[in-house]
Amino acid sequence: MKNKKSLLGLGLLALVLVLGVGYAVVSSVELTFGGKATVKDADLRVDIASVSYTAPTGVTVTNTLTEHSKNASFEITGMSLNDTVTITYTIDNHETDVDARLTQKTALTGANEYFTASYQINGAEVDAEGSTTVTVTVTMAKTPVSTADSTANFAFALDAAAVQ
Repeated sequence: MKNKKSLLGLGLLALVLVLGVGYAVVSSVELTFGGKATVKDADLRVDIASVSYTAPTGVTVTNTLTEHSKNASFEITGMSLNDTVTITYTIDNHETDVDARLTQKTALTGANEYFTASYQINGAEVDAEGSTTVTVTVTMAKTPVSTADSTANFAFALDAAAVQ
């Protein structure tokens, strides 16, 4: 009899434990969250807004810049020994909340013994809705002896990237 009471007590205890664990299992739920976010592809809105230049008398500078373009070119004619032409490009950042940084993408090419050229970024950090300038300087350093040497084609590229 004592054995039956112990067995019955043990059975009741097991039943209470099973009910308690069963209630805990039924009354608890795990919620899991996850997700993914991506950035919309968009070009940084930085462009060459305008151009100005200074040149000696008799030297002609022709620019092929459409305002607010990403490409600009120039042609200088009528240079004499030691003439220097300075061309200034204004760069605008049209972003409202993103600063931009200008860095050299490709080095300046085209200089030779007759023509020297250089450029300078006058403020590599361009604030949102701000602007800066890039100055190109071309000098005729030596008088060419043949028409084959009377032309130099200059080129360089800058990269405008968002400041992180």
